[in-house]
Amino acid sequence: MTLREIGHRLTSAVRRIGTLSRGRSGAAPGPERTRNVQLLLTIVIIVLVNIVSLTLNFRCDLTRNNAYSLSDRSKEIISNLKENLKIKVLFSKDLPPQHTSIYRYLIDMLEEYDYYANEYFSYEIVGEKDLEKQASDYGIRPVQSQEFDNDQVKVRRAYMALVIQQSDVVEKIEAITDPTGLEYNITSLIQKMSGKIDGLLSLAEPIQVLFYMDSALKALPIDGIDTLGDKVREVVTKCNTANYDKLRLEVLDPSGDKNASLSADLYGVTRLSWKAGTDRTGRAIPAGEAYLGIVLKNGDRAERIELSVAPTLLGNNVITGLDKLQDRINDAVGALVSSNPRIGYVTGHGEVDLNDQQSGQGGAILKQVLSDVYEIQEVNLAEDDIPADLGLIIVNGPRREFSEQELFRIDQFLMKGKSAIFFLDSFNEINMGRQNMFGQQPVVLPVNTGLDPLLGWYGLSLEKNIVLDTSCAKAPVGGAVKDIYYVPIIRKAGFNQESVITRYLKGMVFIKASSLSTDAARMQERKLSRVDLISTSDESWLMTGQINYNPFYLMPPENRDEMKKRVLALLVSGQLESYFKEKEAPRPAAKEGAPAKKTFTVTKLDATVQSGTSRIILVGTSEITRSGFLMNARRILSSVMAGGEEQDRVFSNGFFIHSMADYLLGNAFIPEMSSKSLDFNPIDRTGDTLKIILKSLNIAGVPLFVILAGLLIWKRRSLRRKGIQEEFAAKEARHEHE
Repeated sequence: MTLREIGHRLTSAVRRIGTLSRGRSGAAPGPERTRNVQLLLTIVIIVLVNIVSLTLNFRCDLTRNNAYSLSDRSKEIISNLKENLKIKVLFSKDLPPQHTSIYRYLIDMLEEYDYYANEYFSYEIVGEKDLEKQASDYGIRPVQSQEFDNDQVKVRRAYMALVIQQSDVVEKIEAITDPTGLEYNITSLIQKMSGKIDGLLSLAEPIQVLFYMDSALKALPIDGIDTLGDKVREVVTKCNTANYDKLRLEVLDPSGDKNASLSADLYGVTRLSWKAGTDRTGRAIPAGEAYLGIVLKNGDRAERIELSVAPTLLGNNVITGLDKLQDRINDAVGALVSSNPRIGYVTGHGEVDLNDQQSGQGGAILKQVLSDVYEIQEVNLAEDDIPADLGLIIVNGPRREFSEQELFRIDQFLMKGKSAIFFLDSFNEINMGRQNMFGQQPVVLPVNTGLDPLLGWYGLSLEKNIVLDTSCAKAPVGGAVKDIYYVPIIRKAGFNQESVITRYLKGMVFIKASSLSTDAARMQERKLSRVDLISTSDESWLMTGQINYNPFYLMPPENRDEMKKRVLALLVSGQLESYFKEKEAPRPAAKEGAPAKKTFTVTKLDATVQSGTSRIILVGTSEITRSGFLMNARRILSSVMAGGEEQDRVFSNGFFIHSMADYLLGNAFIPEMSSKSLDFNPIDRTGDTLKIILKSLNIAGVPLFVILAGLLIWKRRSLRRKGIQEEFAAKEARHEHE
């Protein structure tokens, strides 16, 4: 029904009611008849308003960050579905209050998806009767839920999962214990599934699943080694049903196949080694080496799944890496066929290792943080140019110097209007052995990467210092709780509220960071813009010269003038000028058997001519990207923030890193989407004077306000009474005069 039709009907109804109210004779109706007509008119208006509301309904989200509304990107994706997509909610009943609120929020969010989606979208809430069976079918395990009952803490197993299914492809969120970023998780999975389906259907050749297992391993005392091949084959068969039968398994024995051994080395398959010894039965075992791992290969792209052997507390050896092998293979397939934006990760200079899953100094969690949307490709600048299809490179914690040829490749990449993130350290702490408070301390040496002249040419500078701040983490040291000044806590005031990168951050932790600066004259000359992303508090100072991280030697300066804000992360953007302008470009290293290339002069006709706006983000430390620190960032924040600031759900280092990549790759909508339901909103700190004023107003202000309001009302009534008396007195005087 159109608005015009509704208007005509409303006009006709009013006219008919008017005719009834006048009656046939045109005489005025009686009171009873008037009431009936008014009742009828009210009913007609209510019906018509409901009809209009069905056509012109709208929604209004009054929450501060639109927590219950979908972003434009989500609406676009869900309204353009081309195949049936179903979401299943697997939540146990009678959950504790903190989890019940998450369930309600999830259902509200799914109703929003359903409202904006086309006919291909649907969702289902799985009942308690079928919950456990369906969870088992999808490989979902229950999580532990704590609740307080009669002053006791009870722990029970519960399901809090979500399954998204489109055709034969399944994605899942196994534990929704936090509503933060729920829309982002759902939308990114839907987008990921669509890309995966398109990629699988377009494959000309099946994906090779290469299972490397040396036959020598079967002679070792490893639990389950005899049935490992059958288990892998069974898992691959299951994965095939969910990947359009595009997987082909091949079992390789590198000890008996030289080509298999070479390919295992090429793909970085784990090589196990052991010394000679005996097993539990006394049988002699000679020393040896063996390969164990899985590689998925599609054309020139490959994904590795780590397998290894580790001892248990009982003394036996077990195979590690088999946990959720089916999910790991499915994820690897998605990474191979996806068309997600790619990020280049520079290697070859001692950078943080993305494949290090064991050490807290590795970058496995960093890779995990970015891999939900982006594909990470390692780039060795010593061997080749940066691939043209990359829009962003990350240089993270290098320890060795870059060659001129490598600097040239970075420069040429930026000249094409691309972006880069540099996580750089001014100093490197080297442990010289066992240490204690009175023993040998680590040696802190300056880091020379050769990047300083390149960044300096672009106007950026990493200072040779360590930033210390009174707003910092605390830790027990030598029997006392000490301020760890080189671990600054960044609060809301330290984040640039105008930048989409940092606008949604509420708290973050830095460690061993150096201050940053820019060359104002060079920036102005080349019309480059600078945005300070993260700064410390006003009570920070610098440690220069000999660097010592021992908390007993660190004290705030006596001269308060040395304390001020320090910039820890900044963004520079604009039309960069090539570092190699009018210079002889370095000679590329000649490959064996190939003639050496001549040097050449870079002119304005070469690729050094800027073809777009380049963006560089410089961060004064790489420590915030390491797995150990990423895992501890939330714990550090919650332990130091008091009162209203103490929360568990905190956006910190991982969110910041992801937001930088989002912005530089043109996905500025992701930070906003990820911040939905951000319930960590710390109270701004106030001084003692303001606290006393506010407390006094609360105690005495309300009674004074009531008294003043009463006096004002009394005064107005008195004036009104006086005015009435004067008016009647004047009337009486006129009557007497007449």
